[in-house]
Amino acid sequence: MSESIDWRVAAKVGVSLVRPGPKLSPRDRADAVARLRDAAPQAIEMVAAASGLPGSPADVTGVTLVVDRPGIVRANVNVVRTVTAEIASVSPSLADRLAGRATGVGAGVMLAMVATNILGQYEPFSSRLLLSAPSVEAVRSEIGANRRDFALWVCLHEQTHRHQFAAAPWLRAYMLDLMRQVISEADSAESAGSAGDGGRPLAAAGSAGTANLGLIGALTSPAASAVLDQVTALMSLLEGYADLLMDVAGQPAIPTLPAIRAAVDARRQPSRWNPRAWLGRLMGMAAKVDQYVNGKAFCEAVRGQIGFEGLNTAFADQQSLPTMAELKDPDAWIARTHGQA
Repeated sequence: MSESIDWRVAAKVGVSLVRPGPKLSPRDRADAVARLRDAAPQAIEMVAAASGLPGSPADVTGVTLVVDRPGIVRANVNVVRTVTAEIASVSPSLADRLAGRATGVGAGVMLAMVATNILGQYEPFSSRLLLSAPSVEAVRSEIGANRRDFALWVCLHEQTHRHQFAAAPWLRAYMLDLMRQVISEADSAESAGSAGDGGRPLAAAGSAGTANLGLIGALTSPAASAVLDQVTALMSLLEGYADLLMDVAGQPAIPTLPAIRAAVDARRQPSRWNPRAWLGRLMGMAAKVDQYVNGKAFCEAVRGQIGFEGLNTAFADQQSLPTMAELKDPDAWIARTHGQA
């Protein structure tokens, strides 16, 4: 699959199409980069102290890079290339068939659109943390946030992801296995449909795991949708936990945190008729917002009953992860994993 898709074209198209971000003077650009570089290591210590996740700050390792939006595009080309290479090593024929539907141009267009929404990202398969200086500054300017406070707040979220994977190294293999399952199930459903059995390779409308996944959800088989439920549950835990931690860890150090949180939450609810919002929903970006909201609600409820120590057991092993149903019913997860209601 990696050889079938022209990744050079994908990177070139993505870089050429991505919007560069706000116009800043050389001094302002340098200051924006410096703030993120200063905040990133500080956030590691703060997350470790507030979360109580297994491991010390010394265990949270990896490269941290402050990049521009083209840098995010190139990084994501490498991420997708790495993941598809892993899938191809397990099922080469499946990967080749899937690659036939993709082009470097299409991949580049998609990555360019996604890159404008990324403030930072942790890459679990390379242990790199990327911080997008222009995107951070664009959002900060839009909501009128304090420069230093917002940079630290963003870094708290991303460093939480890094600490999650340090505390649960089994997560990488589990995520890759889920990706393989989604692709395999979708491919099996299509093969059955093309054989003339009358099967529908589309997911049922409103499926719990695909309701806000846009085109991805609409084109997913029912069997793959069940696996996507597991993907969504995992991502909701990761994102919701990080969203909670950035507030808990940041509270004593970020004076303007309440105003930042209120502005960001309001920003996640764009106008229904906003063209960018409509396009985002079509691409499945609404699912990302759901992951923050639903995951944070779950984590807050569990923490309120059994503290961070109890919540952190979700990262103990695969069986301890919440299901989609348990995300909406934290008491059920507590009862299953801790034997108490």
